[in-house]
Amino acid sequence: MLYQIFFALGALIALLLVLICIFALYIAHLRRKFGHIPSAPLTSFFSGHTKDVIACRDAGNPIHSLFLQWHIEYGAIFVCWFMHFPFIVITDPEMVKDILVTSNLPKHFLAYTALGYLFGQRFLGNGLATNVNNEAWKQRRGIMNPAFHRKYLKDLMSSFNATADLLISHLGKMADGKTEVCILEQFGHAALDIICKVAFGMDVDVMSGKDTTFRDAVSLSFEGVHVSQMNPFHKWNVFQYLYQWRVVKAVKFLRETGRKVIEARKHAMARGEEVPDDILQRIIQQQESVPNFDIEDMLDDFVTFFIAGHETTASLLSFCVLELGNHPEIVDSLLEEIHDVLGPKQHVAFDDLAKLKQLGLVLKETLRLYPPAAAGSLRMCEKDAEIGGYKIPANVPIMLSTFASSRSPKYWTKPEEFNPYRFDDEEQLKSSHYNYFPFSLGPRNCIGQNFAQIEAKVLLSRFLQTFNFSLVPGQSRDVHERVTLRPKDGVMCTLTKRN
Repeated sequence: MLYQIFFALGALIALLLVLICIFALYIAHLRRKFGHIPSAPLTSFFSGHTKDVIACRDAGNPIHSLFLQWHIEYGAIFVCWFMHFPFIVITDPEMVKDILVTSNLPKHFLAYTALGYLFGQRFLGNGLATNVNNEAWKQRRGIMNPAFHRKYLKDLMSSFNATADLLISHLGKMADGKTEVCILEQFGHAALDIICKVAFGMDVDVMSGKDTTFRDAVSLSFEGVHVSQMNPFHKWNVFQYLYQWRVVKAVKFLRETGRKVIEARKHAMARGEEVPDDILQRIIQQQESVPNFDIEDMLDDFVTFFIAGHETTASLLSFCVLELGNHPEIVDSLLEEIHDVLGPKQHVAFDDLAKLKQLGLVLKETLRLYPPAAAGSLRMCEKDAEIGGYKIPANVPIMLSTFASSRSPKYWTKPEEFNPYRFDDEEQLKSSHYNYFPFSLGPRNCIGQNFAQIEAKVLLSRFLQTFNFSLVPGQSRDVHERVTLRPKDGVMCTLTKRN
């Protein structure tokens, strides 16, 4: 009996060793297949560059800062290995142009797996950002476009200013020069207030900060996506099940909120009430034009716009304040411009936006240093292709790192410096078109980029017009990455009112 047990155990160990050898041979075959493409030295045969990526993250740096380092060392195209999965990272402007614009290669499903379904719960599903079928996406994008047209955005100026009024009023209560204010949190509340009202007709009291349910749910969901992407074995991590349950609960809350809002709008339409031609209305209209488009598909777009419509804007404005806090001379110049354009007015008109030129340069430079989606985009060739002189196998993820491209010393002068006026240089502006793509490029660029930039100009100009601000000493400038980039310490400031 004992002999049989030892024999079975030995056979099991032998089988395990055989499987490990087969897996090792498979990995070796893959590595040889990509051996012609530059790559940083592997830290482990089995895990590839995973340890480097985790070490970068644990040090408080964005993962794409590591890609920037490798770009400088190994060139504009290189291969990175997450376990035995290869990713081609590209920063060359001509390759970026070809992939995003000329060829418009399809998105790779792997990048949107966690965004589509998070810990088994439908999150963004097949929404406008995650849909990898170009034809299906094109039809839905065409329906949504009118909600982001210049005419519609012009009509939203009163809403943007109304939220700015709420923000100024709320911050005014803390503008004593002593109270420490978390700028990320405050701009997050303002951006959330805007997206709730102008996109979905939801009048939710978020500016007071008393009810943070929405913001907490979004925050937890984003964090969950990052955890899921960084740990491919999360499904088997029993110690993480409680955390995963909390994330799933947050996602369900967002989708259930969307379900109630959509049903309320449909009931209003059925009663013959006049409804705005907003983003919510466009989401509902897709049901009439897109085959088999049901409530779950509507919720995909609801959650997509709900999240993208405020998380990225809050981070942009916070990073902007962080940089301006270290450049008082730029703040003085901005104040002159705001005074010249707005004068005694407290509301920003649509025609004022183009005149706030320096403010636009500051926002551009902030997006260069801190692009909301640092990865830019993940695409793939549907068949073997040649890119940059290298043969790229079909279906391999091709990562276009806007973070690495926009900080590359090859394409930018003193790229680590915050210098908004670099975008006032015609030659720099022309040469940087495919090295600077915070909202992506080509047909699948971000549909909400104009919305976000108008919103940011209104909120930031009103903030600077009203308050002096000083950064609280001792806070770090670390960047926290969880799908998007955000300031780790939230940008803590003290405020006083301007005369």
